[in-house]
Amino acid sequence: MDRHCFRQMHRLHPPNSIETTFMFKHLKIGKRLAIGFAVLVLLIVVTGAFSAQRMGVAQDVVVEITNKEVPAIRDLGRMATMLAEYRVSERGLVAGYEDPEKVAEYTDELIAGGKAFDALSKAYGSSLTDPQDKALHQEMMAKAALYFENSRRLIESVKVGDLTPASGAGDLRQATADAVGRMLDAKMKVLDSAVAAQEAGYNTNIKAIGLLVAVALMLAIAAAVLITRSIVRPMAEVASVADAVARGQLDRQIVIDDRSELGDLLGSMQRMQTQVKAVIAAQGEMAARHDEGRISYRIDDSVFPGEYGRMVRETNALVAQHIAVKMSAVNMMRRYAVGDLSADMERLPGEKAVITEAMDMCKANLSAINGEIKRLAAAAAAGDFTHRGDVEKYQHDFRDMVEGLNRLMETTDGNLADVSELLQAIARGDLTARMEGDFHGVFARMRDDANATVAQLTEIVGGIQMAALSINTAAGEIASGNSDLSRRTEQQAANLEETAASMEELTSTVRQNAESARQANQLAI
Repeated sequence: MDRHCFRQMHRLHPPNSIETTFMFKHLKIGKRLAIGFAVLVLLIVVTGAFSAQRMGVAQDVVVEITNKEVPAIRDLGRMATMLAEYRVSERGLVAGYEDPEKVAEYTDELIAGGKAFDALSKAYGSSLTDPQDKALHQEMMAKAALYFENSRRLIESVKVGDLTPASGAGDLRQATADAVGRMLDAKMKVLDSAVAAQEAGYNTNIKAIGLLVAVALMLAIAAAVLITRSIVRPMAEVASVADAVARGQLDRQIVIDDRSELGDLLGSMQRMQTQVKAVIAAQGEMAARHDEGRISYRIDDSVFPGEYGRMVRETNALVAQHIAVKMSAVNMMRRYAVGDLSADMERLPGEKAVITEAMDMCKANLSAINGEIKRLAAAAAAGDFTHRGDVEKYQHDFRDMVEGLNRLMETTDGNLADVSELLQAIARGDLTARMEGDFHGVFARMRDDANATVAQLTEIVGGIQMAALSINTAAGEIASGNSDLSRRTEQQAANLEETAASMEELTSTVRQNAESARQANQLAI
């Protein structure tokens, strides 16, 4: 029943009116009580039936939200996740374009991811009925088509070493993700509206049920008034209102229909209730503004008199104090976030000291991990890769960071040791040594280059050995030729000696003949 209608009925037919009094004056107390309790039971049944009906309506709204809006939001979230995973695979394809195995792996992931996204987006679009949702879905599908077409070109171009389509992939993916985000925002608005409507309906139901309960209570009081005369009802009303205020129930409707002191008392109770509700409403308004982010909002204490004003001022002071502590912690964390660890959080008293302790722990852990990184970096810069970070001192991501640095130092140390061992073997003349093992990245190239160097040295030394063998053979042949030449030279020398003797004899003979000719010539003259 509407509250205004009830008030009108109450004014037109007050429980202690003459008509009501004459209507019940011939009835016994038992019958009066029976009538009063019958009316009360009837109101309870009506209230219960009304409550059940309204709760059923609210349940239908919740079921509709659960079966329609929540799955849609879940599908949109999956689309956003798929886009992010697809982009990761694209980057992996671009980063590993020189590795055929990685290209094949990421290509398969991209093809499967594109099919899954297309299937999910089409299934989602088939369930849409709202024109705005359909328009947003069509916009998203158009952007997704551009993105996946670019991705297909990227897959084909990577095979020939061309990464040109990768330059625009990020923007296309972001455009598609933004379209999905707008769809999600639209659905979230629908969900928020549905939830708000359900909450409004719930509040309306609570008020209606409360009104019915109030009506039942007031009718019960009216019945009591008929039984106990006019003075009992105002007293019971005052007691009921006072008890409700004591329990914090300030939504109780106070009806003043008595001009006596009891009516004045009800008026005072009503004004007290109004004032308390005003304070609570102001506190609720401040809480709502703070939830919105307006933490500077305060209650205007000047509109509240006496102790109510003092209570509001103390509330404002308490809120200001807590906000000051929070902002101090935020400012300190901002300094830590940019690497400024020189400041300390102020010492807070009592239970608030846990904030100081948390900030101190944050600073100590950041300082410790920073020192660990500097120590390992200095050792690595000095060529000493034997240092390790103390993993047991850290937890969670800090522990993972130190473990990663340790793995870096250990990997570098081991790989450099393998290179050094290979170089020592080469220095000893052992060209059969090779670097073996599972290396990655620059260390894999270092292993391959070192092994190639050893192979080249082996080939060069083998060539030198073959040349030395050929020279040795030629030297032997030359020595044999020289021996034969020496023998022949000695023989020719002997022949020349004999020839020289013959020439001397011939010369002597020629001389004698010349002398004989000269003498003959002289004789002839």
